Amino acid sequence: MTSCNSFAVDPNRFQNLFPGLSQAEAMATLRRPLEELEDVSDRYLAATHLVNFPDEQTIAALMACAADGHPAQAQRIARRKAVETLARLGAHQALPVIQDCLDSEDPYLVENAVWALAELQAKPETVADILVRLLRDKQQNRRVVAQAVARLGIQEAIAPLRHLQQEEDPLLVTAATAALAQLTGHRDDLATLEGYLLHPDVTVRRAVIQDLMDAQSFSALAAIAGAPVSPVFRLRGVRYLADQQHQAGVAQTRELLTLVDQILLDDPSRITLVHRYDATPTLDFLVQELYGTDFGRVYLAVATLMSSCNPNTIGALTRSFADSGWNDYGAHYHMIKLFGWLGDAQPLPLVREALENTRPQFQKSRPAAALALARLDPQQAAPVLEQVVCEGSFWELRYGALMGLEQLQKSPPLAALGDSDWLVAQRARRMNG
Repeated sequence: MTSCNSFAVDPNRFQNLFPGLSQAEAMATLRRPLEELEDVSDRYLAATHLVNFPDEQTIAALMACAADGHPAQAQRIARRKAVETLARLGAHQALPVIQDCLDSEDPYLVENAVWALAELQAKPETVADILVRLLRDKQQNRRVVAQAVARLGIQEAIAPLRHLQQEEDPLLVTAATAALAQLTGHRDDLATLEGYLLHPDVTVRRAVIQDLMDAQSFSALAAIAGAPVSPVFRLRGVRYLADQQHQAGVAQTRELLTLVDQILLDDPSRITLVHRYDATPTLDFLVQELYGTDFGRVYLAVATLMSSCNPNTIGALTRSFADSGWNDYGAHYHMIKLFGWLGDAQPLPLVREALENTRPQFQKSRPAAALALARLDPQQAAPVLEQVVCEGSFWELRYGALMGLEQLQKSPPLAALGDSDWLVAQRARRMNG
């Protein structure tokens, strides 16, 4: 087995999006009069960037921004972001300022403030009355309020949450159901949430995964893994619930690894499809479907491309990749997967390039590329995948590279057995017998 260094996961790998901007410059931008700003979005960008400088100066600057009620749109959006950033920094001293935002006429600011209060674990007795009032206010994002009262354990919210279960909006129904399970301990209604994983609206399918996470519905793990949404949402749900089980010492490791394997392999035959074609589509139509945002429709196109593959399929995919797919992170992911599934070595350079692509939006393509590389280049892939297992910057990439090595019937690198991520380490140990 190969020896290598094991790298820890960086949970904040997408935060520093403006590496040339200093803390002083960002704070100065927040203080600069609106009429002197070069761009109306500068304050918003500064409030976003300050998450990278967690000190008292940053917090003071963000609190001043969060308290500034100037009606200009540039300040309104900066104020919303300042509230969010304060919560991400764990700035408990900002709670009074954030709570004052609940009285704003800006529903988006109220939404961010509600989320921030829950994130900072505000004392329930200080916010219960206003959150219950907001839960009854149809002008507000009551889904976020329902999530917040559940996180804060506000028992006074039980009655209005039961009313929300009668609403027509499925996003309210599912959030209220999850919140009630958390507040009352009665979990019988959670089984109904799994049906929403197959809702016609992809937004609902994505959102209910969060509800199942919030309610720690471990029985929903398999349903989440097969839901017709992006693997990012499925993997996030399964991973969160797996970590909760692991921390409680009750993780069923074999079953969890099987589900993670299923999501990273992403075989459309393992997805519960919610759409059907009335007639056989053209090749051009199917390729164009890969650019869609509803992955329920995309998986139907992927499955059809796989089952009806002909000599023109690879050519159509590579042409579309060269035209637009290289810069569309959804289509990019599906095309890399298809290159591996279809088994033609022609797009191998694109697969290698995808494995090395560090653009943040394209990260889900990298584990896909690791698996495609193992299929398309079995003679040369092993050393590359061993290096990825050792140096991969995030756990999904290292895990996917291990799966690729297993396809090649190779042993895991020695360091992978002690990987900083428990799931990656367990995957390596399973390979090691």
